[in-house]
Amino acid sequence: MRARAVRQAEAVYGLSVVAMLATAVIAWPETVASIGVLGTFLANALVVGLTLLFLLLATRRRSRAGLWLLVVLTAIGVAGFLWQVSSGLLSTGAMGVLTTVQTVLAVVAVVLLFRPTSRAWFAHERAPVEDLA
Repeated sequence: MRARAVRQAEAVYGLSVVAMLATAVIAWPETVASIGVLGTFLANALVVGLTLLFLLLATRRRSRAGLWLLVVLTAIGVAGFLWQVSSGLLSTGAMGVLTTVQTVLAVVAVVLLFRPTSRAWFAHERAPVEDLA
């Protein structure tokens, strides 16, 4: 059974993805104006898709590679957020709040994935998948 902190991390990161989707919807017109509809769709699909893939690999498949890829993706997001704050480019209003909430939720989720119970769960060997053929 998955550790409680792993289940919590999955839920918290899921909320982060919801906030990410909300910011994508709000920023859609501006992004379309700069990179077009296809570019906007592909960029958002790539970021959300990779985030969900790494999250599920880490929390469902007990993948250490998925965990570290999720950490890298989160670190890139935090660096981008800090750059926006330091350069004064962080949006005001709902977009700024959602961006902040999304970043904080992602960091909280990653911290949960490194709690002692989570580390023990990742260290435990997975049972082999039975051949269904």
